[in-house]
Amino acid sequence: MLHKCANPTCTVPFRSLREGKLFLAETFPSDLSSAFDGNRRKLRRREHFWLCNTCSSHFTLRFDTTLGMMTVPLSERAGTLSLARAAANA
Repeated sequence: MLHKCANPTCTVPFRSLREGKLFLAETFPSDLSSAFDGNRRKLRRREHFWLCNTCSSHFTLRFDTTLGMMTVPLSERAGTLSLARAAANA
């Protein structure tokens, strides 16, 4: 269940699909070698992530196998904003 914005510094609670942006991502365990049993499909997990209106106007999400779900700027201009500043505007 979604509880809040996927931006770690944002505290906006999830209330409705009509606000913000919803993401569906296939995620994998960070240590594939210990979890791998010969069937890679069993390792994949589908998860939903949500960015609030303010955060989704500046950021998108990207999954990294080591770091997990990451918030990344949409453009160089958005890159100058810190995650905390965008969350403060929410």
